Amino acid sequence: MPFDVAKSCGKWKHGEHSDNYKEIMAKLGVPAEMFDKLCEAEFPIESSLEGNVMKSKVDFMGKVIENTFTLGVEGEEEDPTGTKRRVTYSMEGDCLISVYPDHDGKGLVVRNCSQFVDDNTIKTIVKAGDLEGWATTKRC
Repeated sequence: MPFDVAKSCGKWKHGEHSDNYKEIMAKLGVPAEMFDKLCEAEFPIESSLEGNVMKSKVDFMGKVIENTFTLGVEGEEEDPTGTKRRVTYSMEGDCLISVYPDHDGKGLVVRNCSQFVDDNTIKTIVKAGDLEGWATTKRC
């Protein structure tokens, strides 16, 4: 069964993460002081999937970010800092995959694979260049 986009609606908070997750976030450009804030923040998510069109709206630390994608087609995504990046979303089995072919403007390829562990936990495996780790988000 594919990743249930509608089930991801609700309020979420960072859970556990791999020992190298902070290093991965630094490689993605997240400063250490922001990392700690990210781990404490709660963020409401609204998302839907109609056919191959996925829409998401995230209220993240006071900034509302809305993005629309067509699965399998490269598009543009805005992150909480206002940075826009090229990304392709797709479904692989029960995972929602996002691939950023040039995350940092210097050729860094980033691949995220998110899947439900249970109704209240999403695990995301992050591969950023040669680093790979994971993090969970928990429903509040």
